Amino acid sequence: MQRQLTLLKSGMVKLADVQKQAAELSFEEKEGLLAFLIHELPGPLSRADDEEVLRREEEMDSGAVAAISHEEFLNRVGRSV
Repeated sequence: MQRQLTLLKSGMVKLADVQKQAAELSFEEKEGLLAFLIHELPGPLSRADDEEVLRREEEMDSGAVAAISHEEFLNRVGRSV
C-alpha cells in the first residue's frame, strides 16, 4: 500500500486508476482502505466551535434562518437520497 501511495504522489499513477481499483475491492477491503485514508488526514476536516454552535442556535431560535431536512439539504447540494 505504501509503495502505491508513493507512486500516486509521484504522479506515476493517476487518481482515476486508484479510484477504479478501489471500486473493485471487496467491502472489507474498502473498509480497510477508508480507515487508512481517514487516519492519513492531517486532523479534523472541520469542527464547529462552541461559539459557532451557540450563534447558529440563536439564529434558529430567532427565526433568522429556517431549518431544512437532511433530504432537502442533499437536494440543494445536488445529491439524491
